[in-house]
Amino acid sequence: MAKPSPDKERQMLGLFLLPGVYLRVLADTVKRLGHDDRRLYEGLSFAPDELQAADSRVFVTDAIIFADRAMAMAGKDGLSFLLARELRVTIHGTLGFAALTSPTVGGALDSVRRYLQLRAPFLSLVMRDTGEHMLVQLRSEFEVPGLYHFLAETVMATLVMLAEQLVDRDSASELGFTLENGKLPGVTARLSCPEPAYYPRFAAQLPVSFEYGAEAEMMVFPVKFMDIRMRLADADASEMARSQCEFELQKALKEQGDIVLAIRNMLQLTPGPLPSLDVMAERFCVSSRTLKRRLADRDTTYREIVESVLKNRAIQLLRYTNQSISEIAYELGYADLSNFSRAFRKWTGKSASEFREDGPDPAPELGP
Repeated sequence: MAKPSPDKERQMLGLFLLPGVYLRVLADTVKRLGHDDRRLYEGLSFAPDELQAADSRVFVTDAIIFADRAMAMAGKDGLSFLLARELRVTIHGTLGFAALTSPTVGGALDSVRRYLQLRAPFLSLVMRDTGEHMLVQLRSEFEVPGLYHFLAETVMATLVMLAEQLVDRDSASELGFTLENGKLPGVTARLSCPEPAYYPRFAAQLPVSFEYGAEAEMMVFPVKFMDIRMRLADADASEMARSQCEFELQKALKEQGDIVLAIRNMLQLTPGPLPSLDVMAERFCVSSRTLKRRLADRDTTYREIVESVLKNRAIQLLRYTNQSISEIAYELGYADLSNFSRAFRKWTGKSASEFREDGPDPAPELGP
């Protein structure tokens, strides 16, 4: 497969484009904190005035650079909480409107879960009902070193601030959740990072407690909290907004272009073990059958793409690291060393130890 152009690689790495309004609000917040926001744009392909348009979009890869710079300048000032304050519901467009008009809190969270990737394509929400609590776990689809905790803290703070503003007080009280002093009773936000030095300055202003040093990034709601009505609930309007979100999502998927390259780039950014076909299909918001069909149209299968990525990754680890073969197998998601050994011999005609002893094969394939 021919190597795509740098612009194409850059676009596919981002998968979707990010709304420019988020970067504009981020830059404004950095500026209000007394920092030179012009430095955020250096070397990037857009200028401040280009982010003013409602339909402005930027590559996710550029957005990551932009956010990295913002964090370096103002992260210690509590940038995540200050930014969350500015991310009002109207900024999120149709997704915000779908959540705003949802009949219940549960419906609003489901809209966010389904369409979050339209606004933050490297993040996803997974909701799990334990019977007593609804766990809303935040996951990063790609490696974003140095930014993940900032993003998680910002998204969680944004969601709970909007919930505090938009839930119906009377409905909450009827279900045993009396909202007093801007607090959401029984709700917590958990992050795996250590508590930052700035948190105590914001704790009293937040509608929930943020607990640090947890095992994973998640929000915990009492299950009955999901039944609280939204203040502006309108089932018809919410359904119309969700339909528009669905249209935007399918349009974005089509505009990705090469589905094989999109999946391959996503897998390359995912640590092992790699996701199943069902998980990948959910990420692309299609059924596993549809994804199989789309790949068959390109004369390949999901398994072939996964094996190509695993082969390339194995070759790179054998070539450039001193990790043992068993460590490499484990890193690639193989619980059994013999399974990895068989796979590697099938890929290269050599055992992993022979490959390491004899010198590397030619450069890894660029794709299936």
